[in-house]
Amino acid sequence: MKDGLAIFDAPYGELQSKYVIEQAKAKYPGKPIKYLILTHHHMDHTGGMRTFAAEGATIIVPAPDKAYFEKDLKTTHTVLPDELSKHPRKVQVVEVKDEMTLKDDESEIKMFRFDNPHVDGMLTIQVVQPNIVWVTDLWSPVRDTAKSPNSEAYAAALKKLGISGATLAGGHGASGKQSDLEALMAAK
Repeated sequence: MKDGLAIFDAPYGELQSKYVIEQAKAKYPGKPIKYLILTHHHMDHTGGMRTFAAEGATIIVPAPDKAYFEKDLKTTHTVLPDELSKHPRKVQVVEVKDEMTLKDDESEIKMFRFDNPHVDGMLTIQVVQPNIVWVTDLWSPVRDTAKSPNSEAYAAALKKLGISGATLAGGHGASGKQSDLEALMAAK
């Protein structure tokens, strides 16, 4: 974005998050990390959240997870103090109940909460231009070649949201075309 960066998910822990932060600062010098958008509460998507919070990022989460993350951010890690424990600060947590948009004169990022069989509370995130949509756990481009309740729920959500022609960026790896998911849904 014009005045800062939005990061999608913070997997596993502080070391990986520190690496991502370091790389972001190198690629986009002078742009602070303003937002960390978490797709859902599982640790392989949130384990490094506190490191981004220590950077000053606003944490954006799906409903009904706000209280859970606020509690996590208020705790102190004493055995292995992380950056947030070493440099405590007040962290803003914003909950997406249905839809939320971050927009400036350079970028537009839309977040949509939708029902699915994987978790109670999941976001998919669309970078409107160039129409890239972040998907985690429900369907992984290239890897997932068979229909599942998760992929069916995700395809239905995209249709309901009116998203079409997107590149789907997989939170666990590869990217693919939305038409690949649609073809999978059309297969018998």
